[in-house]
Amino acid sequence: MMRASVAAGSRVTDLVYAGIALVAAMLAVVGAQFHPAVVVAMLIALVPWGLLVVGVELPQLAFAALAIIPVIPVIALSEIGAALFVGFAAASRLASRSDDRWLVGTVTVVVMVLPFVPFLFGVEWDVGAIYFAFGGAFSVLVGVLLRRATRLADELRAAEGELADAAARDERHRLARDVHDLVAHSLTVVVLHVGGARRLLRTDPDAAEAALIEAERVSRESLDAIRGAVGMLRDDDESEAGSLDLERLVTTYRSAGLPVVLSIRGTAEPLSLPLRLTLYRVVQEALANAARHSAPGTSASVEIGIDDHAVVARVSNAFTPTGETDPRPEGYGLVGLREQAASLGGELSSGPDGDSWVVECRLPVGGAA
Repeated sequence: MMRASVAAGSRVTDLVYAGIALVAAMLAVVGAQFHPAVVVAMLIALVPWGLLVVGVELPQLAFAALAIIPVIPVIALSEIGAALFVGFAAASRLASRSDDRWLVGTVTVVVMVLPFVPFLFGVEWDVGAIYFAFGGAFSVLVGVLLRRATRLADELRAAEGELADAAARDERHRLARDVHDLVAHSLTVVVLHVGGARRLLRTDPDAAEAALIEAERVSRESLDAIRGAVGMLRDDDESEAGSLDLERLVTTYRSAGLPVVLSIRGTAEPLSLPLRLTLYRVVQEALANAARHSAPGTSASVEIGIDDHAVVARVSNAFTPTGETDPRPEGYGLVGLREQAASLGGELSSGPDGDSWVVECRLPVGGAA
């Protein structure tokens, strides 16, 4: 799409140059009172422009020669006049398309010399020729600046592409680390539970069954988390990634017996994938803790606020103080998520707030992600 827009811009520039050459040629013919030699010379000078309009691109040297050389006899016959601008347009267009310094320099000298051609045929000296010479140099300068602007635009597009590739690569690496850490932690916990169950199977079947149940729970939670992370990487389901799939997550806990009230303010469109994944895992971990530690029938609340500067997630559930200094010790999940939030320039906190246990995470939209 970008290349198409650049080509369209070049086409418009060529048409503008061709229009200038056509007007200048017509004025030269009218100024010479339709002298046959001037008419023929101007028609020849317009040939490369006509080919350019219909899409035929001549070599740069051939284009310049065919557009400028016919102007010389016209100037010799009718003195300094509009025909000069046919040559100026050709020189400017050549400078806007070519990086050959020798070619551009030669054409510049030619168009600066053109105003002085009549004096070689006995025409009385006119100081205006100097101004026309500077006009020719200025036309070439305009072409050079257009060429430089085009080159800079190409370099900028290339740099933007490289930055986009680097950003995508960094996000893939970050998500790969997240999934790796999640799988490694989950499998470690499962192995510990299964190993403990194997050792207790003969001596304490109830304890062995409890260990297997815990291993199954960890496995299911890890599978859900991995599915959520992979789901956010799917290109064919933008709506799911945009909503963070929190509706499905909340529905899962509701069906398991934990009433959850979900409130989302703002849109997730400005959030990068690392932010979305971290936010999803924070809510998931907080609801998992609420389901494990809350009394039956206890409800939980999930509040998500997103604006141009930050995204804030607050998960709370009823909590009855027991007098212990740390009634709900943090597992590895919240510790790892706190580190992940810090790496994104945010923060995560958890603890009692009155008669509720609150997990709150704040992440900057334009931060370290």
